[in-house]
Amino acid sequence: MPEIIECESGSHPVVDVHGKPLEVGSPVRYGGTGTSGHVTEIICDSEGAWAVIDATDLLYKLESLTLLSELKEKEEMGERQFSKEEIQEVLEKAEDEAKEARLDDSNLEAGG
Repeated sequence: MPEIIECESGSHPVVDVHGKPLEVGSPVRYGGTGTSGHVTEIICDSEGAWAVIDATDLLYKLESLTLLSELKEKEEMGERQFSKEEIQEVLEKAEDEAKEARLDDSNLEAGG
């Protein structure tokens, strides 16, 4: 049986979009943006029940979250060394693109 939280707006079950119980520490994903993190706090107000997610420190409606079995940590990207050839290639490509770009005023209309 899921926990029920009492708010100004009424009673709300502390469950995710699929009815699975949520609690502080639960790994979750917000469906709107794919943001994942752990629930750090569950609060309520006059608009309903909310969970704070550690990844963003923002509030999310409980019914918009999906409980995850585990949260896979993102691998950190390390520094990368570029060779002179790689840098030269990028610079040449940027230069070629700049030559192809044309500025003109054929689309402008004069007011009057």
